[in-house]
Amino acid sequence: MAHSTKFIICIALALSLSHVSCLRAAAIVNFTPHTGIASVAATSVVAPVAPNNDNVVGLSPNEFFLTQKNYTGIGPVDLTFDVVNSGGTTEYAFKEGVANSTGLPWVGYHVELGYGFGAAFVKSTPGDGLDFDFPDYDSGLQFAPSPGFYFPIAANISEDDIVAGGGVMPNGGFAGYFRFSVDVPDGITQFTVRQSPIAAPEPASALLAILAGMMLVGMRRH
Repeated sequence: MAHSTKFIICIALALSLSHVSCLRAAAIVNFTPHTGIASVAATSVVAPVAPNNDNVVGLSPNEFFLTQKNYTGIGPVDLTFDVVNSGGTTEYAFKEGVANSTGLPWVGYHVELGYGFGAAFVKSTPGDGLDFDFPDYDSGLQFAPSPGFYFPIAANISEDDIVAGGGVMPNGGFAGYFRFSVDVPDGITQFTVRQSPIAAPEPASALLAILAGMMLVGMRRH
């Protein structure tokens, strides 16, 4: 092989390797809503401005904004995100408007991380790198856009679950934004954010639960 040909091949190889090394770490490149019971509107996906910023203090500048998710029924809504990686973990700040058109008041809101969607959804496991800003949880959560209204308490926070409550979101209510942060690791090609409103129990169901509890207490006494 001529020296000039070898030189051209070497240059091409070097350029290809430099392109790979410049891929942004754990960057979201596409998202797909699997709604069923909700309509979803979102801004376009943009490259992270601060890749490999795992556990940044405060809100990450890498933002994904869902302009609105309008629920028409009670149940999970899955959003799948396609990602590329280059050897790091990138923290994203998720922000979304949420509307309640279910006909029922909500007493909570559940956000989960995992893989797949619908019946094929598999929960993320501790230690797999995909998490809600673990271990510091220092990027802030927002599920109460008005003081004392909606869900000011995010009581059950773990690597892969957030359950917010402590208030009521009435039918017809709208939150300008709910906010949470996700660490997206290298080594995966897709992940899922699953969200579910928690409806207030119907009066009949609540009465049955109270009666069942009273019966259980009576049986224990006997």
